[in-house]
Amino acid sequence: MSAEPAAMTVLHVDDDGEFAALTTELLERQSDRIGVVSAATGDEALDLLERESIDCVVSDYEMGETDGLELLAAIRERHDGLPFILFTGRGSEEIASEAISAGVTDYIRKGRGTDQFALLANRIENAVEQARSRVSYRAVFENTDVGLTIRDVETGRVVDVNQQYCDLLGYDRETLGELGIAEITADVPGYDAERGVELLERALAEPAFTFEWPDRRSDGSTNWVEVDATLVEIEGRERSLVTVHDVHERHEREAVLATLHQAATDIQECKTIEAACDRTVAAAESILEFEMCSVMVAEDGWLVPKAVSSGAPADGARRMRPDQGLAGETYRTGESALVEDVLTDDVSEPANESYRSGISVPIGETGVFQAVAAEPNAFSQEDLELAELLVSHTARALDRLRFEAELRRQNDRLEEFASVVSHDLRNPLTVAQGELELARENHDSEHLAHLGDALDRMANITEDTLRLARHGGSVEDPRRVDLGTFADRCWSVVSTDDATLTVENVVIRADDGRLQHVLENLFRNAVEHGSTSPRSTSSHEDGAIAVRIGGLPDGFYVEDDGVGIPEAERDRVFEPGHTTTETGTGFGLAIVEEFATAHGWDVQVTESEAGGARFEFTGVERLD
Repeated sequence: MSAEPAAMTVLHVDDDGEFAALTTELLERQSDRIGVVSAATGDEALDLLERESIDCVVSDYEMGETDGLELLAAIRERHDGLPFILFTGRGSEEIASEAISAGVTDYIRKGRGTDQFALLANRIENAVEQARSRVSYRAVFENTDVGLTIRDVETGRVVDVNQQYCDLLGYDRETLGELGIAEITADVPGYDAERGVELLERALAEPAFTFEWPDRRSDGSTNWVEVDATLVEIEGRERSLVTVHDVHERHEREAVLATLHQAATDIQECKTIEAACDRTVAAAESILEFEMCSVMVAEDGWLVPKAVSSGAPADGARRMRPDQGLAGETYRTGESALVEDVLTDDVSEPANESYRSGISVPIGETGVFQAVAAEPNAFSQEDLELAELLVSHTARALDRLRFEAELRRQNDRLEEFASVVSHDLRNPLTVAQGELELARENHDSEHLAHLGDALDRMANITEDTLRLARHGGSVEDPRRVDLGTFADRCWSVVSTDDATLTVENVVIRADDGRLQHVLENLFRNAVEHGSTSPRSTSSHEDGAIAVRIGGLPDGFYVEDDGVGIPEAERDRVFEPGHTTTETGTGFGLAIVEEFATAHGWDVQVTESEAGGARFEFTGVERLD
């Protein structure tokens, strides 16, 4: 429901009391929006204007000592913009011209009959509505919290600017109103007056379109603003209203975040912990503008400085215990801290007595980043948040570097172990097997047969141990593998007796060398441990095992219809050395799990629909 039109109070000034009373009666009869108060003289009218809220003045021209135009001049001095209608019996062209030049809102001659009052009422309503519109427009224009510029649609010339825009750029109204787009555009590549005009025209044509622009402040600095434009009618003329929002802080933050993203990439590419720490400090100096900062890393029970900014004093950082000072608390709790004044902080133990404020940020579980300043309250919550963002990348880089270092140490130990197995065990074993063959040529003994079996089992354990030691690392270059073709090839090199293999069409990404050992070991496990199952005779009259490979949503499975693996033993089958036969090495399924883990897969053992063993591999990248 639309609002009712607002009422308006009219001051009628006329020294003819009888005509004034008639005017009041007829005006109020013509419009229920109009209420009339009367004054007989100019002084009385001015007094009423000071005491009451008047929306329009209607005045006669001739009124004793003061005429209507003299009253208009007095009113304009005190109430500029108040509608003033000259309603007079004199109608010469000279009076009309003088009235218009003086700035009356309207000029109406008194006439006979009541029609003149209908016309007067209509002119009053129009004048008041226009005045209210102007007042509302100015109130919004001046009191809004965004910059506003009004431009001529045809010429693009600035007609008006509000004080907010002047304050934003540091100009007075007169100066800013005379500057063109080129003169208020900062020197930023890709932004010029031609592009500015193009974007303003697009904003006028597309109501939802806005754009960011680099304005030049009066001191030469750049202030980023968001601009939109729309066509409006102001005082009967079409204008373009350009709205300017100050987005400089947001723009600067986005620029910092983008630069931090690049710095994060550089940190992640570091090959050493020292390099990652150095780049973190360099980024904090250049991007976050921290003059004094450091990175401390936990080593041998201490927090040790690994990188210190160039602006820090010589004694700006020192080795500290994990239970010492703000650095120690940050490391232990894993929580960031902002210290406004070191002198009032009970935890801080600054390395240099000149430090008065600072921030402390944990680097994961690896160390601590700190920035300090020589004056109190030098850091904001935003500084702390940006430091946390930067340091989060450092934490990932240090975790990776430490993991890689530990992996290298493990690989070195495994290689050393493999060397011992290869030379110190394999060589004597080979000699023993050779001596056994010579003994068999001269003696035929049951004891020699048992000895041969034991030596063969030792040889198998040795080979499995070497395989685990040398191929258990993470997969570096997986390739496309079609399990159908690949599994058939693996099946052909395993002694499978009368067992059968069925493979679904599954394509994955894997290291074919290690995948071959996985499948071969599972095939051997199925044939050697599952062939005694009476269940297998239900589908194979000769009791042969049936092995099947199929797909899972995120991987594949290998199952058989043999005796299966009891639920109580399923958690132990992957343990090195665990076996249920005298001839098994106990490493077959351990190799399966190790090589699956090297791919980043998970493997679980469960029961197949036929009651046999089922090995499920998940987390696998499928390509079919």
